[in-house]
Amino acid sequence: MDMSALTINLPKKDREHLEHLALQYGLSLPEFSRKVLSELSSNIPEESFDDYEHPDRLKASYRRALKDWKVGHISSKL
Repeated sequence: MDMSALTINLPKKDREHLEHLALQYGLSLPEFSRKVLSELSSNIPEESFDDYEHPDRLKASYRRALKDWKVGHISSKL
């Protein structure tokens, strides 16, 4: 498995609390954090345009909205 590092700045009190919680499960803070983040990310649904009734029209609308946003328009013409 290819691994990379993630740095999260926390108040000292929060870090100590999380370290204590991790130790209650017999884990180091990095192991505990990895498990929590993996579990959290697996519970977030992933959608695709194909999940919708008219994916091609939705993609076109999305592209128009993104183009408008990039040039500073605050709302897209639908």
